[in-house]
Amino acid sequence: MCWVPCFPPLPGMGVLAPWQTQTKPNVTDLTTFLRTVVGIPTAALPDNSGYIPWALSYAEEKTLMVLYAVGQDYYCFAVYLLATSFLINWCPDQAGQTYFADLRKAWNINGFVGGVIQSTADVTTSESMDMPDFIKGLTIGQLQSLKDPYGRQWLSMNADNGPVWGIS
Repeated sequence: MCWVPCFPPLPGMGVLAPWQTQTKPNVTDLTTFLRTVVGIPTAALPDNSGYIPWALSYAEEKTLMVLYAVGQDYYCFAVYLLATSFLINWCPDQAGQTYFADLRKAWNINGFVGGVIQSTADVTTSESMDMPDFIKGLTIGQLQSLKDPYGRQWLSMNADNGPVWGIS
């Protein structure tokens, strides 16, 4: 199935985000995104780190190509969000740095959460949250994406496309 060629940009409609130089995800633009939007310092993640292209490859495989039909910048944004989430989850810290370890600790990235809390109570109080049906259909990897703001935004962008990608 051919997604990208089926949705070419209309003449004059090619809008790029401020950190984009190309209409396809690439390491250079991802690195700019990581520096300018996310704020990851070069000391924590050098420009030549092998983790950047690895994260990009992973994110391109997991992001729906149908988002490209919304816009090239929208698709690239989704890819870069998931790549960022991937780096937060997996990138080791450079010697003498604790940037990623600090993020993982602050967002409890390495803590196990088997699902979303539906209700809680004690002797004096009680609260309950209605769990949306889409959360019941999330994979463990998608639940992991909920732990950081970049993964949540990526999940939101993909979920807007309904059950086509596994969320029912």
